[in-house]
Amino acid sequence: MAHMLVNPAARKGKGGGTADTVEQLLQNQSRGVTRIEPESANDVAEQVQAAHKQGMERLIIVGGDGIIHLALPALAQTGIEVGIVPSGTGNDFSRALGIPTNTKKAVEAALGDCSPIDLLRSGDRWAASVVTGGWSGDVNERAAKIRFPKGQHRYTVATLLELGGLAPTPLRLEIDGQTHEMEATLFAVGNTAYFGGGMKVCPAALPDDGLLEVAVLAPVSGRQLVPIIPKIFPGKHVNHPKVSVWRGSSVKLSTPAPLWADGEKFGIGDTELTVVPGALQVAGVST
Repeated sequence: MAHMLVNPAARKGKGGGTADTVEQLLQNQSRGVTRIEPESANDVAEQVQAAHKQGMERLIIVGGDGIIHLALPALAQTGIEVGIVPSGTGNDFSRALGIPTNTKKAVEAALGDCSPIDLLRSGDRWAASVVTGGWSGDVNERAAKIRFPKGQHRYTVATLLELGGLAPTPLRLEIDGQTHEMEATLFAVGNTAYFGGGMKVCPAALPDDGLLEVAVLAPVSGRQLVPIIPKIFPGKHVNHPKVSVWRGSSVKLSTPAPLWADGEKFGIGDTELTVVPGALQVAGVST
């Protein structure tokens, strides 16, 4: 018996249609399916925890980075096996793990063997991919409000709309005890490489190496930023003189900028991020 988690924000949209397809594919393989359909984002972790107490062994998540993020408090360090069928806006976590975008292939992968994947932790909060702030946080906020276009193109539109609002933010970093103080246009702490619908902002970040990658873009004008943006997709921005990169297992952030993680709001102010090796068991990983 497989349990299937459906994004409450997408049940009547693309995510909902994909969930129906996933359910049918599972039934074609003579597998029973129990749906978990939270009424709101606040119910996601609670319903996953309830299913776990009832003996759930494998959870197939139909959705994107947001629904994965919301489920993490109920999944991290539990040993629950997780499969992912990408059906979200950015799908950056599944992209980093090499999970197929084709629904049928993703279902096959979701039923396969699991690999231990690292997670980011800050107190009782968890993140799967990247914690970011500054201009990239503004892009996240704008993208969350856009209804058209759909999918990752939403981030492209939000990026263009936010070019006129560049303002550096004070940032203090302590990475494995080494302190750096600066102003930043944007900063990212990556457990995996991607954010913003396919931007390889932390290109050396791997989901199973016990390390985080920190990338910081120094203050730039909108005109200076425009040619940098295309370089982020393949990860070549790290060679730009305005970009600094570090690696470590613990990162303390001090900044007035709101933080975003996996495309969701993640707090504001002083934050300590640590990597928790092997905190999540994920099927179909092919990195």
